[in-house]
Amino acid sequence: MSAQTPLHAGITGVQAVDPLALAPAIATLVTIVVLVLVDAVAPAAARLRRVHDVVALTGLGVAGVFVAVLGVTASGRDLGPFAGAAVRSTVCVPGGGFVLPSCSFVVSPLTLTLQAVVVVGAIVCLLLALDGPGARDRSVHHLLLLATVTGALVLAGSRDLAILVVAFETASLPVIGLVALRRDAQGAQGAVTLLLTAVASLGLLLVGVAMLLLATGSLHLDRIAAAVGDPTLPDSVRVVAVAGTLLAVAGIAFKLSVVPFHLWTPDTYAGAPLPVAAFLSVVSKAAGLAAVVVLLGVGLPALGDAWSPAVAVLAALTLTVGNLVALRQTVAVRLLAWSTVAQAGWVVLPLGAVASGTPGDARQAVAASVGYLVAYGVASLLAFSVVVLLARHHPAGEDHTLEAYRGLARREPVAAGALGFALLCLAGLPPGLVGLVAKVVAVRPLVDAGVWWLAVVAAANVALGVAYYLRWTALLVVRPTATPPTWRVRPAEGIALGMSLALCVAFSVLPQVVAGLVPTALR
Repeated sequence: MSAQTPLHAGITGVQAVDPLALAPAIATLVTIVVLVLVDAVAPAAARLRRVHDVVALTGLGVAGVFVAVLGVTASGRDLGPFAGAAVRSTVCVPGGGFVLPSCSFVVSPLTLTLQAVVVVGAIVCLLLALDGPGARDRSVHHLLLLATVTGALVLAGSRDLAILVVAFETASLPVIGLVALRRDAQGAQGAVTLLLTAVASLGLLLVGVAMLLLATGSLHLDRIAAAVGDPTLPDSVRVVAVAGTLLAVAGIAFKLSVVPFHLWTPDTYAGAPLPVAAFLSVVSKAAGLAAVVVLLGVGLPALGDAWSPAVAVLAALTLTVGNLVALRQTVAVRLLAWSTVAQAGWVVLPLGAVASGTPGDARQAVAASVGYLVAYGVASLLAFSVVVLLARHHPAGEDHTLEAYRGLARREPVAAGALGFALLCLAGLPPGLVGLVAKVVAVRPLVDAGVWWLAVVAAANVALGVAYYLRWTALLVVRPTATPPTWRVRPAEGIALGMSLALCVAFSVLPQVVAGLVPTALR
């Protein structure tokens, strides 16, 4: 395809829309409308608090059902040796001559895996928020959360740059309001920090997208892939495309907390209500990874020799900085914040092995990144579930230190066991096999591609992570110097803790889900 393909090529009429392909996002959008109507009918009715909760949880549940239905559709089709074929496509334009037919939204196994992470993470975080101070204003809290989820669901299936940018911002901006719901000075500081970060991120992303459009003449990622993969592409055009790619990746890196774009993370996590911090660590990370793998894996694998070394350096910096600073943390939520930074390094680590620029290498790297996200997501949700419980029964609240967990196993053995298991999963130590397997999966593309320096950095950072995760785990069983807190678990908190623990145990019993069954779709 020529790099100068006109934008209007192949557009002959109104594009058809497949409602089932968009059903998960439509479900959350309809839920938002219902919540607005409920709030408009009785804005001051305290008895409707639980109605808001039921509506929001039902909407997320319906979205999850649609993801499962689409997954069943996928399992019944021949998706090819790499599971790369689309299950459904929508908002498509026809091709003609040398112009490819293209779709703006594609449901593939990759899309469904990312959407599943988003929906499960959102349900657990919503359950954790129901009895906390951050959700006193039910309508605002649930609307902002559902808006973010809608953006993340669309982002997972986006296949053109326009939808990618709009979905990315839809998944980013409402979170600022969620952080501010703490309604104190620390929450305001966290929200402002996140707002400034979001503005800078959007600026870089838009400039990068504009340069890619200038270089390739198209917004559709499959057409961009064909354009930049054309061996006759002039060097000057390729330079513009590479510069646009790096700027776009920098814009997305803010959301992933990749060093040096991570400085918002500790202040925002500490300033947000704890369930919102959990939401940031899982759902926002899933949205950020979706943007990265869709842009690089689908649209720009041919430029892997340019962007892969840059991602490798960012991954090494993120791993090292995150782990080194986490070693010095004594406040639980700040340790989790810096742990999230380090884990972001693991998530993008496999993308540092695509220097060959072949679709096969890109596919393997994307599969490893998504697999690690799945493992990290369930372990992070479990850890945050216990931290939320303790924060609500500790005098220091959300600012409690690690000393609050000293001897917790003597008073709350179930919660302590769950937290210990989550920390071992994050560290990659038995019996948390899901974490161990995920780390092996993340490093394997580096070994296959011969990127040994990055594999050595990753191995060294495993030891750094083990140090602070084991320090926290050991506190759970040592003799306490003061009476550890105890509590009675509320139903919503119990369901959230049970869901997270069940998923973590299931993935540790069946680690092949991460090792070999993670979808590798790239269309």
